[in-house]
Amino acid sequence: MAQRRPTTSTQIEKGSGLVDLSGVDRSTIPQSQQHSETVIDYPEANDETSVSSNATLRVTVYMNEVRGQRQELTFINREKIGQGTFGRVYRARIQQTNEICAIKEVEMEGHFKNRELEILRQVSHTNIFNLKSYFNRADNGHDVLCLVLEFLPMSAYMLIRNYRKQNRRAPLLYTKIFCYQMLRALGYLHSLGIAHRDVKPSNMVLDYDAGVLKLCDLGSAKRLVKGERSVAYICSRYYRAPELLLGCIDYSVAIDAWSAGTVIAEFLNGYPIFRGDDSSDQMYKIIRIMGIPTRDDIVEMNPQYRGDVDLTGVRLQPRTLQGYLPTRTPIIAIDLCAQLLQYRPSSRITCMNALATSFFDELREQRLKLPNGKPLPPLFNFKNIEVTQGTALYNALMPAWINGEL
Repeated sequence: MAQRRPTTSTQIEKGSGLVDLSGVDRSTIPQSQQHSETVIDYPEANDETSVSSNATLRVTVYMNEVRGQRQELTFINREKIGQGTFGRVYRARIQQTNEICAIKEVEMEGHFKNRELEILRQVSHTNIFNLKSYFNRADNGHDVLCLVLEFLPMSAYMLIRNYRKQNRRAPLLYTKIFCYQMLRALGYLHSLGIAHRDVKPSNMVLDYDAGVLKLCDLGSAKRLVKGERSVAYICSRYYRAPELLLGCIDYSVAIDAWSAGTVIAEFLNGYPIFRGDDSSDQMYKIIRIMGIPTRDDIVEMNPQYRGDVDLTGVRLQPRTLQGYLPTRTPIIAIDLCAQLLQYRPSSRITCMNALATSFFDELREQRLKLPNGKPLPPLFNFKNIEVTQGTALYNALMPAWINGEL
């Protein structure tokens, strides 16, 4: 019998008692975040979303590298390349250095500090967007915070989309290289107790020619504290972990591991793996592939969940990951996705441990180069904080031909 698609009911499958999302406490969702899913992209020069704005902007900025240092900079050839509920993103050239940069403008609300600025000033990693400087300016009576960031020419979303338009998938080697760097960036943030909370292809920018990927847009990032409430309505829907869909407000950095699993699957398949129309439909799409969560799964995802969890009599044949991904997908790639896409947050492989799986063994080969003949980007320059789990993980991550010490 064909499976029925969910209705607008709050249940995944009406009448089945599968997972009743009416148990989610919607009072935890701030009004300002109820329609915040936005794709921020870095378009090509001829992309129709690109809007010219050649106004010169001359300002005094705070330099991030040296705390308290100020410098006057002039930004020329400004061009709007993205807009969302948070504000706008421009591409510009710094006249004094001739560098291309991205300027993210965020309207400030009252006296609240900007969490993204605070986190960007604390982090430093080869696979995370570098904050060059920042400044404030007035715009129609509003205080606008401007973050001056490094610029990379395209996003992972664009890369996947461009291959999809050609009815192709990204070459497996590039998938490994880019997904490895995504996991490294997340592992670093997690070592600091920070969850990105909006992991998706459009929040990763890259230099395809150099094989470099950097995680960007830390506007939703937060340092998580056990027992402290956090909003559940976070992360773009296709990449949202199931505990968030069930309304959990005391979650861990494992939500990013789930999102990372969906991104890897999207690289492999060319489309988002779970494409729900709303939160209920999103959970339904997850269950169709990953199977029905057990009572214990649901309890761990959200102990406070008040919905119907009676799964008796429910018949749903999961499609399985292997059935969803292309037939030639290596089993080691499917295994990695499966380890990240576990219902129970405690069962998901951590992002740092994911780097040590056999899917990435090829990257540890000494003579490996990019398909264009260029050397690989830095992959093994780990900071001590990235490998706090000890020498066993460090030894698993480091190629045998590199003489490194923890």
